[in-house]
Amino acid sequence: MEPRQINLRRTRVPLTARYLAAQEFARLAGERARGFFAQRDALDVEHKGAQNFVSHADRAVEALIATKLAAAFPADAFYGEESSANMTGTLDRVWVVDPIDGTHNFLRGVRYYCVSIAYVENGRPQIGVVYDPESDELFHASRGDGAWCQRAGNDTPLRASSCSALSDAFVCVGHHDRSPEPRYLALRHALMDAGVATRNMGAGALQLAHVAAGRFDGFIELSLNSWDALAGLLLVEEAGGYIAPFPGPQGLRVPAPVLGCAKRIGEPLMKLVGAW
Repeated sequence: MEPRQINLRRTRVPLTARYLAAQEFARLAGERARGFFAQRDALDVEHKGAQNFVSHADRAVEALIATKLAAAFPADAFYGEESSANMTGTLDRVWVVDPIDGTHNFLRGVRYYCVSIAYVENGRPQIGVVYDPESDELFHASRGDGAWCQRAGNDTPLRASSCSALSDAFVCVGHHDRSPEPRYLALRHALMDAGVATRNMGAGALQLAHVAAGRFDGFIELSLNSWDALAGLLLVEEAGGYIAPFPGPQGLRVPAPVLGCAKRIGEPLMKLVGAW
């Protein structure tokens, strides 16, 4: 079966070109990342901070995406995890990219990592693509056109779960050293007291994609960068889920809290989380 055709009556043609390019470039980047994964023991690894690593693979994959996007859309800005200090262009039209989300998993041989690409116009995500090279699943969404998962050339629609009770919910809770430990522990305790089953899979973008697919009922993280969050949040929104406003008032460059979940547990989770 051929990949699903985009509804051009509802999607602007310039956006369609970017949407198709994002899918193509995410696959190319994922193939490159998977090649590095097979040779990960030979990678040079640097510490960016406590439990925060970067390898040659991250930089090489980001450079591949940046080069492809610059050639296709030279007027667009680029904001990537490994080059965030050198962002080019303006924020009117910007690509927000995490070349390998889940670097710690990647370096340890855990097959839970992904490529995340979002396209943002005037502060609002319009395109979100998350590619899992290990499962060959391409999760993609364009605003107003739904969310989809492409595998073996077939597109199937994504639907967030119908979970309606916190006591039945299966929620991923991310954590990073940016989040003060007492806040994180308080969140975990509140979720447990409400009967929520929790996990942390170690790759925020992929966990959000799996929320959009209904595999998890939600994902929460108290402080997440835009390159980890934007593509996955659009997937959840277009799959009929609930998302809390993101980014925060300080914009794309500043980490902010993230919540994406099944629609019927959105408000209960927000009440439980309380003040971010």
